[in-house]
Amino acid sequence: MRVALLAAVCCFGALGLPTVAAAEPITKRPIIWKNRVLEAPAATDGAIALASVSRKLYINDCKPNGCTVSPGNDNSLTNRSSIAESTVTLSPYGHGQEHWDKLVQCVRDTFAPFAIEVVTQDPGQTSHFEVMVGGSDTQLHPELSAGGVAPFLGCGTTRNNIISFVFPETTSDLEYLCGAVVQEAAHVWGLDHELNANDPLTYLDLGSLKRFQNDDARCGEDLSDPRPCYCGGSTQNTFRFMKNAFGLAPGLAEPAIEITTPREGAWVKPGFPIAAKLTSPLDPIGAIFKIDGATTATIPTGPFAINAPTTLKAGDHAVEVSISDAGDRSAAATINVKVMTSCAGGEKCGSGFHCLGGLCLPGAGVDGGLGADCTDNAECVTGSCGSDGDDSKCTATCDAGNSCPGGYECLGAANGSGVCWPAEGGGCSTNGSSPAFLLAGLGALILALRRRR
Repeated sequence: MRVALLAAVCCFGALGLPTVAAAEPITKRPIIWKNRVLEAPAATDGAIALASVSRKLYINDCKPNGCTVSPGNDNSLTNRSSIAESTVTLSPYGHGQEHWDKLVQCVRDTFAPFAIEVVTQDPGQTSHFEVMVGGSDTQLHPELSAGGVAPFLGCGTTRNNIISFVFPETTSDLEYLCGAVVQEAAHVWGLDHELNANDPLTYLDLGSLKRFQNDDARCGEDLSDPRPCYCGGSTQNTFRFMKNAFGLAPGLAEPAIEITTPREGAWVKPGFPIAAKLTSPLDPIGAIFKIDGATTATIPTGPFAINAPTTLKAGDHAVEVSISDAGDRSAAATINVKVMTSCAGGEKCGSGFHCLGGLCLPGAGVDGGLGADCTDNAECVTGSCGSDGDDSKCTATCDAGNSCPGGYECLGAANGSGVCWPAEGGGCSTNGSSPAFLLAGLGALILALRRRR
């Protein structure tokens, strides 16, 4: 399970897979044989109902003696293909067992979100789709020039037990071959070529790692020449197609969300930052931020972090963040915060609060308040945790004139901006040494000055 930090972009495709460099430039594309398109049968109610097709995909390395293919109606149970003109034999996979194992794992990772079983043992007469990964294009057909080929584009996922082909003699590039296997398998289910370079159904950036994208992408082979999709419409969304056709994988972990900033019950300044993290095996694809039930921001891509409106009134507020993953599954979390009151116009602060920087800051009696004990910056309402070498306290920059609220003294003013520190005997000092500050996120001291005793 992967944690996707919403202050940064995460990727489902970040697998750490080693890539085998191609020994030659990749010039051949995976194709659809003669651009044949088999339309789905028309439904009486105008909708297309997906057929009950196999969820088993057999990847055949054609070992040890090659794959024999005979001409005829496409059928993985009888090893017949409409592409072959005569009975032919495709050479066994020639890049070694380790390379093959990496290819299989890459294909499995690509199909991992969906209820598809990728196997490497012949299922025999059990219903299955198949991609033969062996030999060269001209071994299958003398006029064929491709890195892989599917017999047709099958609109509607209505045909079962079909063979597609990938030709490993084209290249040893692992990610090219992985994308080609996935693309040729998906063509017979009804997925067209498209113009999202991160998707396995593309011709763009061949040889880079591809994963199904929850994205409405234009169909076509070249960016300069988009076209209508062969199965209808001007765009396709491969992730949603696969989800609708096969369903999500059983046991796929549900998404969970945590609002990381601010903390539950925190006192916050107007314009306070909000950030969250999502735990999901799938990519996050969008976040909605709400305050008191009203949408504040909608962010389609990361980083998923915002600042609350500075016009938010002082007092209690509910912050909700909802995030969707690529499976169109949502998770939401809510926390409650207290926006501090302004004292910039001379307003008096309530008991236990101190006017500093134009806001009524809670004092040391509140966790994270001015002068409260702390271990890092995130614990403090002010965002600053200082240390005098003995104690660590929540601090804040002194106001103009090096002034601090009653019970606090302004330390370090002689060395630059001073900070308000709990006074030992009351009053305001302007020439003491400054407490050190903890560096946000690292818990490391950036100064080592001792407070004057």
